Amino acid sequence: MNNHLSIRPEVEELLRLTGIQDWDSKCSQIAYDLQGDFGRALKNLLELDRSIPGLGQHNVNERALDGHLTGVYNHEDRPIFRGIQYVGMHLNTDKPEWYTRMIVTESCYHVEGCLKRKTGITGNLSVGMILNEIKGRTTLADDLVTALWHLNRAIYNNAKHTIEFIEMDGHMFSIADCIAIYLACRVIGARLLNGLGITTKHGELLFP
Repeated sequence: MNNHLSIRPEVEELLRLTGIQDWDSKCSQIAYDLQGDFGRALKNLLELDRSIPGLGQHNVNERALDGHLTGVYNHEDRPIFRGIQYVGMHLNTDKPEWYTRMIVTESCYHVEGCLKRKTGITGNLSVGMILNEIKGRTTLADDLVTALWHLNRAIYNNAKHTIEFIEMDGHMFSIADCIAIYLACRVIGARLLNGLGITTKHGELLFP
């Protein structure tokens, strides 16, 4: 199989932990289409994205009066949703395989921002640090905590820190990996933000 289309075992486990394990083949198909049919790839990605509550590639941006794209979120929610915008920017390139690590990192930043909002913890703390901070006093569901720990240990830490095991001109994550991780992070983020009363800048409730 084209190495841009394969999904690593730890990413398959993340899909399972977030309940979207049946999306693995769809992620590989989107990765395949990104290499030659961007329109079809985008259509299929947006279809999956729309099925997840909140802001994603399908609705995070709007066209301003002067023509440029701008976020629909409130300014104070920028740390939560800015990563979603960066994912879209990195996917819309001629060589998305060179941006897979960035796509993974920005997807995880989204989860980190959601976790901080959910727990009320601020500052320069990673997902793992926050989980350790709230250990024993969290109201998060056990399965969500398990998914967060797996995301942090198996994916996020590697995306941020590991470079020595990557072959020359190779990539840590395939395109299919980063599509799958993005969607899993959207699912995790939606679970964290649900019930917090977050709205768009137009006052529309994101999680009714």
